[in-house]
Amino acid sequence: MKTHTFFIWLITFSAVLTACTDQEPEMIRHAEYQKKIQQLVDSTLHAYQTDVPDFPGGVALKIIYKGNAFFVSSGMGDHITGNIHFRAASITKTFTATAILLLHQQGKLNVNDYITDMIPGTTKPYLPASPTYEIPHKDSITILNLLRHRAGVFDIVNDNIPDTISASVPYKGLNYIDYITETAPAHTFTFDELAQVLSETGISYFTPGSAHHYSNTGYSMLGKIIESVSNKTYQQFLMEEVVIPMGLTNSSFPSLGSDQEMSVPYATGTVIYNNESFDLSSQNVTATVAEGNLISTPDDLSLFINKLFTGQGVLNYYTVYSQMMHYLPTDDSVADGYGCGLRYMNMLGYGHTGAIAGYLSIMVCDPQLDFTAVAFTNAWNFNQGVPGLERQLNELIKNICYKSKALMKNY
Repeated sequence: MKTHTFFIWLITFSAVLTACTDQEPEMIRHAEYQKKIQQLVDSTLHAYQTDVPDFPGGVALKIIYKGNAFFVSSGMGDHITGNIHFRAASITKTFTATAILLLHQQGKLNVNDYITDMIPGTTKPYLPASPTYEIPHKDSITILNLLRHRAGVFDIVNDNIPDTISASVPYKGLNYIDYITETAPAHTFTFDELAQVLSETGISYFTPGSAHHYSNTGYSMLGKIIESVSNKTYQQFLMEEVVIPMGLTNSSFPSLGSDQEMSVPYATGTVIYNNESFDLSSQNVTATVAEGNLISTPDDLSLFINKLFTGQGVLNYYTVYSQMMHYLPTDDSVADGYGCGLRYMNMLGYGHTGAIAGYLSIMVCDPQLDFTAVAFTNAWNFNQGVPGLERQLNELIKNICYKSKALMKNY
């Protein structure tokens, strides 16, 4: 009896010893690559600071490679983790597209429908048949046009209202968002309000489907469609049908003008203008609901896009690969193509970038290599000039993603 017990103990001990021996090299290799990634981010940020010596921010990077997770930061101080909150800006569009395609997958809408068509099983159109929504070319715009930025919808957020329009409006020649918030900084913008601006000015870029032009306001229209189809607010639908089911715990979509703070911990968003520093961590983002209001973390975003491409999210493989990833060429400098809420960036993968005063970010995944990266920086230096700033910051975070992807290929 004692001999039998001894042999059982010996076999168990041997199994444990073997497991420890197998795990040890993996742990050592992981630590080595964690150090290499840290060095890569440090050196890339240092090179950037050589060109912009008074850059007050830093960089954070989260990588998932074949199930192995890494997080590093540089220039953001101590105790920064993957749960640090920041404003993810246009990365919101990937979430909005996911929500639209989920409704399509469920048969509750059809992305090939026109926005004037009736919601399946109802006598209610996708967008209201009211003067507020008499936007230019409304009868010719499909939901798919909006998803791919091919609807010609004028971008109220990024562009000034042309001073050549015939409509007599007080904001002619101005940026409508700035015009409103100058006197009412906590104003809550609505989808109806943005549509009203398009309707009363009659402005658009082109006839739907004839070209590509990035449009934040086009995605606001998608937000309205989500609400019309689901009978929930945009925020409710995204949280209940996308964020929570996919296991994200630190993401939110502010929708009130008074909701301007981020949950702690968060990375302070800094802007330097005329050699003066401003903290823009608190912002009114209601003009960008459904296209740029997301607050998230590197952990949440990497989990989201990794699940999306591995079929573990709310969308099935067919929807992701045949609809979402199917991109058309673009003429912008940010990406080589745009699908449904996804940019295709050559040699890097599919994902999206985000830019809002104080933050610039990227979320990208190469499903074939099983490589995911999320990176962001938390400062803008307008002393460098706006065009130079955007180019330099984009190069900074993209270089980090490209270099880290090349490094991980040997892991």
